[in-house]
Amino acid sequence: MKKILLLGLTVTAILHSGSSRSQADQIWYTDLNQAREIAEETNRPILCHFYADWCGPCRQMDQRVFPNQQVRQQLRSSVVAVKIDVKHYPHLSTRFGITSLPTDLFIEPNGKEILQSTGFRSSNDYLSLMTRARTRYADLLASREAVKKQPVPDSLAGKTESVKPASVNEVMLGGYCPVNLWSSRRWEKGTLQFQSEYKGQRYYFSSAEYLDKFKQTPERYVPQFLGCDPVVVWETDRAVSGKIQYGAFYDERLYLFTTAQNRKRFKASPDQFIKTQVVLHIDQIERVVR
Repeated sequence: MKKILLLGLTVTAILHSGSSRSQADQIWYTDLNQAREIAEETNRPILCHFYADWCGPCRQMDQRVFPNQQVRQQLRSSVVAVKIDVKHYPHLSTRFGITSLPTDLFIEPNGKEILQSTGFRSSNDYLSLMTRARTRYADLLASREAVKKQPVPDSLAGKTESVKPASVNEVMLGGYCPVNLWSSRRWEKGTLQFQSEYKGQRYYFSSAEYLDKFKQTPERYVPQFLGCDPVVVWETDRAVSGKIQYGAFYDERLYLFTTAQNRKRFKASPDQFIKTQVVLHIDQIERVVR
């Protein structure tokens, strides 16, 4: 009986040890709601890794990137990582607009997007990506906290109307019609009669037909990155408006640049600058005043 009892205690201890080790080594979660709770408690962004068993680049990341010790350590400390199999969670793919695999989507606990990257990433690239997302999230939290601490000006005391940033509803592309530009690569002015808003930015159109086309699929015609220079966004994480004289199309999408040099660099290696999509908001855009 003593031997049996000792054996039972030994097995229990081993199982308990294995369970503790398993929890300590846990890197990937599968429940997004659980990840949200942990992210809120620890002030970390959520990393959603969308994948599929049939996806070759996904398997490469499983074999070559995720076993890397530095990657594993940063997955534990910098983010709350969730693996999402698109076969079992198609509604999440639809919700976040996932169209290619693998996709790494960084979000706040409230679901707002921070950063998105598609395709295979090396270990070093993946480490940089996580660092960038964590830094960006920390900056967002700090800026919101700073706004809370700002005193309300006397002129606004007691007023309930919101103060919009100056950039909201600014006419984009100098008033030129984005649909005409996309269709014929010609710059043609739009009119006040035909106008529409998309993500806080206003566009003019040269005809009712083009206005209707825009309303059906606006993301096809608008400048990417809300019209900000993708090279500047990539290198500095700042949103600086590009200029129409330095525009370029890539994969049927329009990009604007601040200088001819940046446009040239983009054309030489476009995937370098658009593989990671920084989620921008209209009030983040900086404009150079000359």
